[in-house]
Amino acid sequence: MREFPALDVLVNNAGIMRNIKLREDRPLDDIAREVDIDLSGPIRMVQQFLPHLLGRPEAMIVNVTSGLAFVPFPAAPIYSAAKAGLHAYTRALRAQLSNTSVRVIDLAPPGTDTGLFHDGFAQETKGTKPMPLGTLADKAMAGIASERSEIRPGLSNALKLLSRIAPNFALRQLAKASGY
Repeated sequence: MREFPALDVLVNNAGIMRNIKLREDRPLDDIAREVDIDLSGPIRMVQQFLPHLLGRPEAMIVNVTSGLAFVPFPAAPIYSAAKAGLHAYTRALRAQLSNTSVRVIDLAPPGTDTGLFHDGFAQETKGTKPMPLGTLADKAMAGIASERSEIRPGLSNALKLLSRIAPNFALRQLAKASGY
């Protein structure tokens, strides 16, 4: 922080997503890679930067979760669980920091046109059009400007809604797309 004393925004955008078949034998340290990167990584970053951010007059933490935090994608069970955990952590962090100068935002993108969307999920995402990265960035910035604490663009908003009103239907649809 000595090199960048004016730093006042932390964006946690860690993410790996793998197509994991839970019936197949895997080493325990391999099965938890998404948890280590997608959940533990952001928690560690917040812990490292929080003392500095609390000393800034206005600061912000943006944790990038996923629409899959609301309804799990059976083809990516560990990723879905890690992002659901990050969503819960972000909500708790926001509550704990509510009377401070630090805003806490949960950005939950839908399938976005990145390697994460395309790598290893060609069969499961066939016919699905990912959100262009520029569109996601525009929606994220608009959500931040309008002081939203949870930004769920596109399909992520539908997944959040479905998780509340028809959770089994939403899971069945994603399971079907996954081939389960």
